[in-house]
Amino acid sequence: MSDRDLHASEAGRIIVRLKAAGWDMADGAETLGLASMTYHNGRMLIELEQDYEQRELLFTLESPDGRGTTVYPVYGDSLEATLDAVIGFQDRVGPENFQEILKELVVACPEVYVQEGDDSEARLLTAE
Repeated sequence: MSDRDLHASEAGRIIVRLKAAGWDMADGAETLGLASMTYHNGRMLIELEQDYEQRELLFTLESPDGRGTTVYPVYGDSLEATLDAVIGFQDRVGPENFQEILKELVVACPEVYVQEGDDSEARLLTAE
């Protein structure tokens, strides 16, 4: 499978899975054929975009007060398990528990990086 076909296949799987779980396409994403989605659970806004070259997801968790955390799960061959984890916590994640809940991603996708705020460096997230 070519890189282009792999990207299209993975983007399609991401869009189908997240739409079925209540996510919306980000503005302009559908026209551009991008896997760029948003979800708001009432406590946090989650924005997710696929970086197909790195085979990772980039998603931002933003609380109502504007604080944000960016998470980079490098899914590789674990796309389905990574999506399962995201969908599994989408309604439970909030400003008070996101650090604990993000550890669920490590089980599905062992290489997960997290960056809190705009100035910090991304660090590898571990289950401990």
